[in-house]
Amino acid sequence: MLDIADILNLVRLNELELQKIYKELESEDEETRNNAGEIVIQTENLAKKLKEMYEDKKPDYSVYPKYDDYIELIGKS
Repeated sequence: MLDIADILNLVRLNELELQKIYKELESEDEETRNNAGEIVIQTENLAKKLKEMYEDKKPDYSVYPKYDDYIELIGKS
């Protein structure tokens, strides 16, 4: 079973992958855009599941960040 730190690591990796895929959606190559579009859907679904898993753990927010704050922090890196 995953603990909170494990889930946060997966959230970070997933979010970084989403950022990379979003850039591919802007590609001039149609096949690249189509492939990226399909991957975005799957990766966003994983993000929703990870958010649910994280919030189900009921983390102590004096120790761990709120999910949306963590996503924002990742986006700034």
